[in-house]
Amino acid sequence: MTLWKFAARNIARNRRRTLLTLGVVVFGFAAIALAGGFMAQSLDGLGESTIRSGMGHLQIAPPGGFDDGGWETGRGLEGEARIAALLRQDPAVKEILPRLEFVGLLSDGRRSVPFLGVGVDPVPEASQMDAPKAIASGRWLADRDERAVVLGAGLARSLGARAGDGVTLLATGEDGTLNAVDAAVAGIVHMPLKELDDRYLAATLGLADDLLGAGGRVSRLAVVLGEARGAAAACRRIEARLRDAGVVVEARPWEALAPFYRQVRTLYLGIFGFMGIVLVVVVLLATANTMMMAAAERTREIGTLRAIGTRPSLIRGMFLREGILLAVAGSALGALLALLVRLVLNHSGLELPPPPGGTRGMPLHVQAYAVAYAAGAVAMLVTLTLAAWIPARRASRIPIVEALTHV
Repeated sequence: MTLWKFAARNIARNRRRTLLTLGVVVFGFAAIALAGGFMAQSLDGLGESTIRSGMGHLQIAPPGGFDDGGWETGRGLEGEARIAALLRQDPAVKEILPRLEFVGLLSDGRRSVPFLGVGVDPVPEASQMDAPKAIASGRWLADRDERAVVLGAGLARSLGARAGDGVTLLATGEDGTLNAVDAAVAGIVHMPLKELDDRYLAATLGLADDLLGAGGRVSRLAVVLGEARGAAAACRRIEARLRDAGVVVEARPWEALAPFYRQVRTLYLGIFGFMGIVLVVVVLLATANTMMMAAAERTREIGTLRAIGTRPSLIRGMFLREGILLAVAGSALGALLALLVRLVLNHSGLELPPPPGGTRGMPLHVQAYAVAYAAGAVAMLVTLTLAAWIPARRASRIPIVEALTHV
């Protein structure tokens, strides 16, 4: 009989203790897998929301263009059409969105409120970004030269503006003087962050160009790729292609431009990492206790095995194999439990409250994150091996006479 079969029979011999140990391992594994899946889904959702908020997978700006917040007098990205043509030669590029970012005051003739404005090309913007899909009243912008704007719901509320009203935009132009243009409010949009919702204004590129006197220049180009993975590599590749064509620009992937996403990711990793460590310690203590009880109850049996010539290394190997078998069985059952709970949660229709500073909640969804399942299996295997090693080492060192006379 091999040591593996011997270990399996020892596990099956005391069902109550085995079920207790398996229960600890199963729930520990399921907790790690579900927490990891929730974290992965949350980060993926936040990343996709950041990309579709108008940032794109990467952005192109003139040298130093990422150091200021948007349009700066006398600066801008020239040759938008040529740069866009060069970008479209890359097979990973799906769409290119020109942006003219600026700040100013919005007035209805009675009061004025500050805004964060962005001039956009409405048609590609509507096909790739989330803002056009979040219109609460009115409509999205129709074409590149329309004399209209879309306001964030908070900004419209503070001004008392509604779809169809006339407003005036004021901003500093190319020559440093204060310019003003009249526009109609085409629609009201709900933005995901309250601070942005209170200041968001989208205008057509034609209207923004007239207001700023940009002369056809844009502040940045947002590039949408076929998939988010590989954005950093695509960024380096595109920047090199433009440099070879004599176009001097800066390119940055979306993660480099999203400090909020990086902060949330660091926070999540810290929270779930700490929780994982606590779970591993709890499982280690619980399983070590049951393994030590098993070793204590089998002291005379161990003495008998030693008396007939069994080496201490085989005694240790037997206990270690028992721990490994429990880890494998517990991980398999834990994976099934995690998948079942995930299925129930994803079809429950539960919605999480809005995050701090957010305006909208999101449906509860747990991702089947393979890394979390692998981490759970490794954690349980290492934990059970350590839990079995302590009593195995002690049992193999008990003198034979003492073990045989143990009561």
